[in-house]
Amino acid sequence: MFMRISKKCAYLFTGILWLFASGCRNEASDMLKGKWQLKTVKHAGVFSTADSVWYNFQSESIFMYQIYSAEKDSFTHQYGFKTQIEVRTLQLELISYPRPIATFLPATDWKDRIRIFTIKKITGNELVLSGDEKEYIFIKF
Repeated sequence: MFMRISKKCAYLFTGILWLFASGCRNEASDMLKGKWQLKTVKHAGVFSTADSVWYNFQSESIFMYQIYSAEKDSFTHQYGFKTQIEVRTLQLELISYPRPIATFLPATDWKDRIRIFTIKKITGNELVLSGDEKEYIFIKF
């Protein structure tokens, strides 16, 4: 009987530890995973529609910036790294793959290879980032 109680306590303790550990995950980071399509950019109170840019958060650290060119009917992309500095602070850093960063940046509104964003809102289907006096509104793709 003592063994049965000990096993039950061990299972209960393990379950509590698992619940505690899963509750300590970085929910914003988990929710970022996947492909997000930029729909709107807000700058100085003016809203601009966008539908040809995607941010792909492929893992805890890999990021892909993807742009669709309607004129060429093709996609171009650049890989980089994602670092979540704080729960609501996101650093994206482009790397020179598959091309030099200098050839990709002119197709974006990025001034440099590193951007730091504040995560203003994140749900299962909407992501709002702000940085450099702009607000970027994405939907889950």
